Amino acid sequence: MGFDADVVRKEAESGFESRGTVLPEWIDYNGHMNVAYYLVAFDTGLDSFVDTLEFDAEARARTQMTTMTLEGHIQYLGELMEGQSYRLCNQLYDFDSKRMHVAQTMYGINDDGTEFLSATMEWMSLSVSLETRRSAPFRQEVLDAFAAVWDVHKDWEKPAWISRSLGLPPGKSIVRP
Repeated sequence: MGFDADVVRKEAESGFESRGTVLPEWIDYNGHMNVAYYLVAFDTGLDSFVDTLEFDAEARARTQMTTMTLEGHIQYLGELMEGQSYRLCNQLYDFDSKRMHVAQTMYGINDDGTEFLSATMEWMSLSVSLETRRSAPFRQEVLDAFAAVWDVHKDWEKPAWISRSLGLPPGKSIVRP
């Protein structure tokens, strides 16, 4: 086993929480965090999740295995401003031998310490061999780590926004019936 089961369980309980601050270069012409940097923040939070599972840079180099994103959806729910702190949480929503489905939430932190839901991110990632550049099953250690996380996350509430599709509500389009 390449991962520390106790560490994984402890981190899973907190949602593999990570924190950050909105940098000045992340601010757009509207005076708030640019949409591209939400993805940067979420991706960094996803890295902290997989790194805890012994799927870090060293393991990727040693095993020639990695993950690549198949699909991702972001919902922007509340503005983050320059210098504002935020907190990210990860939930392993589902997995199989080659894919992991992860839900992330980003909370903005106000000056008084209160928080608000700023954004959500949903990922579908694929296990890939760096030698063949094709999908390949996760290593058994990674599946074992997922199982340890799942043991914690299986009872978490399903996010209302998970697996939703994008589109105008029925009957609202001007051009599509």
